Amino acid sequence: MEGYTIRCGGHNYVTLEWNGKFIFCLDNDMHYAEEIIYNTEKRTGISFQDIPIKGRKDDFQGLRFFNGGWKRDFWNNFPSKKEIEGYMKTKHGIVR
Repeated sequence: MEGYTIRCGGHNYVTLEWNGKFIFCLDNDMHYAEEIIYNTEKRTGISFQDIPIKGRKDDFQGLRFFNGGWKRDFWNNFPSKKEIEGYMKTKHGIVR
């Protein structure tokens, strides 16, 4: 699973690359941070926090969360797996 990197442009766009090649870019205006994390982990099979960052960690500050909005500290208040799964269930209308 080596070769993956993530970067955040404009405190809004999270891009996943593999060996320097573009895989996808998710826009925080269209997807909450929880969904960006979920989709990235699903694609890579790696915990989001373990994927090397291109650029600076500070670039991820200001991403909008479903729980906590844009004021939530991205790295120091990172959502748990349970929180991410709960958001994804809510998004898809699963209420169990």
